Amino acid sequence: MTVSVDIGQARDWIQVSAALLTDDQLTVILNAEKATQAALCTIDPLNDQPALNQALLRRVGRAVNARGLPGGYVGDPTLGVSRLPSYDAEIERYERPFRSVVFG
Repeated sequence: MTVSVDIGQARDWIQVSAALLTDDQLTVILNAEKATQAALCTIDPLNDQPALNQALLRRVGRAVNARGLPGGYVGDPTLGVSRLPSYDAEIERYERPFRSVVFG
């Protein structure tokens, strides 16, 4: 087994109904995030990697939440405008042991 997150698992984890985000839209996001993760991490197709599954769910959740934020800015009446961070410490923590380091 390898990184194995399907549409149902992603939908349950992000808690977004099909009325707000269709299966086709969620499939596009899930496939894009799988490709991004595969480009950054060494994924062993023979071993179960639950940390990468969790990181992928977080990636999908961030992408879904960012859909409504063109430019990545969040308005808050108390704190003003802030930018959605591009760095997620939990994704980094889950993926760090699998990251491919390239020199040159």
